[in-house]
Parts: sequence; C-alpha cells; structure tokens
Amino acid sequence: MTGLEERIHLEMVKAMKARDQSSLVPLRMLKAALDNTRVEKGRSGGSLSDEDILSVVRRLVKQRKDAAEQFSAVGALGRAEEERQEADLLSSFLPPSMDDGTILDVVRSVAAETGAKGPSDLGRVMGRTMAQLKGKAEGERIRGIAARFLDTL
Repeated sequence: MTGLEERIHLEMVKAMKARDQSSLVPLRMLKAALDNTRVEKGRSGGSLSDEDILSVVRRLVKQRKDAAEQFSAVGALGRAEEERQEADLLSSFLPPSMDDGTILDVVRSVAAETGAKGPSDLGRVMGRTMAQLKGKAEGERIRGIAARFLDTL
C-alpha cells in the first residue's frame, strides 16, 4: 500500500469509528473506484502508484463538482451542498494546486517557445502547457489564464 493509499484507508477507518456517514460515503466511493482501477490495470492483488490514485481522486472531485453545478441549476441546493462537501473531502487527498502566478509564468514561457501571437494560438499553447502542468493545476484554470494572456498579445 502506498502512502496515499494508506492515508485514505486511515481516514476511512476514522470515519467508521466516528460513525461519520458524510465522510464515509465518499471515502467508500473512492475505495471502490481505486479497486476498479486496480482491476482494470491487472493489479488485483497489488497496489496502485500515487499517480494512479491521484488521477482517480481528480476524476471523482470533478464528477462531484459537476454534479453540484447541475443540482444547483435545477434548484436542489441541499444535494448540491452535499456534493460540494464530498468534493472538498476528496480534494484533501490532492497536492496543493499551483498559484496563478506560476501558471502564468509557464504560459508565458510556452507562448514564447511556440511563437504565439494571439488568441488563435490558444490550442497550441494549451497543449504544451497542459503537458508541463499535468496534475498540478485544473485545466479550466490554465485555459482561463492562457486565454487572458493571449488576449494581451
């Protein structure tokens, strides 16, 4: 078991002992998703790498955030709040995200490398930037920062 996997397991045990259903439900969902990924990768007895685990956590956080937006849109505010809380709990297993200034520095560097001249070069800049920042920041944030930067060129 990797360090991250162990941490998830300990949080789940803690939630079970405290009978904290609001924490236990998303943690069990995460464990099931990790088990599914393990089977898909053919490691049913082995452990996943931290990168595999982080990928699963990011996917589940995104699903929870999307669900919260949809529940808010139809007026189910209570359910939307539950989804946000689940996303926050799952996000606690992710490393801290990069700040906007650091992302902007990478975007500037990539724009200079690719010779970007304006907003029409967003796709090319995004491709290289996402490759450099994989897992360190959300794609939507990177896209917003890159688009604002390219608008100034």
